[in-house]
Amino acid sequence: MSVAFLGMVASASAAACIPDPKGDFEDYRDKTAGLGEKDSGPADVQALDTKPPETVTDALYIGICVTTLAGKDPAQALRFYTETKYTPVPGSDGKLTMTVTPMHGWDKTKNDYITPSAVSKANTRGKGITVTDVPVKSSDGRFTANLGTINLPGEANSISGRDAVIANLVLDGKFGVGEFCSTLGGNLTVPYAYTFNPKENTCLFIKVNEGDPVPARDATQFLCPL
Repeated sequence: MSVAFLGMVASASAAACIPDPKGDFEDYRDKTAGLGEKDSGPADVQALDTKPPETVTDALYIGICVTTLAGKDPAQALRFYTETKYTPVPGSDGKLTMTVTPMHGWDKTKNDYITPSAVSKANTRGKGITVTDVPVKSSDGRFTANLGTINLPGEANSISGRDAVIANLVLDGKFGVGEFCSTLGGNLTVPYAYTFNPKENTCLFIKVNEGDPVPARDATQFLCPL
């Protein structure tokens, strides 16, 4: 056996023993991809109430709606001061009355979007819309609320600060006691034409008291499985 061949064998053996952290990590990463990862979807779903209350309930919520017009950014969400009254009907669907009023979301002096200082009537802007006796399934809280046309004063439009009109506004969701959700569908007609696809625009309604701080939610929590 030649000396040259023995040298080649020795070199190969030495190379095999040299540590390769980067290569080892990549190999480990490829082999363990997907293991031990937490699926945030179910956790978020479980945080929502899935059944309506069993007694007549009056409650105040803040509706926080992320939209594709603002890249689904919660900081630029449209917010609504939402007063509700739920009435169960034995042996049938319950009834939900909602008054939805836009909240302050744009600072005209800074020409930038803001978060309201608190959930309060003092921070509402413009007129509210009331829908009455919206059917709510007693089994899972499913409801569809047709709000019609809502006018957003510039101070309530956290997307652009311009006066806006949304026609055919529909909230399709599941009503619960502490926190519930809906999709948001409708047609923006002012200041330009745009369609809100309900599959891409989501609202979370969080139970609050008058004067509470505006609750924060991460973008990943805006889910509403129907």
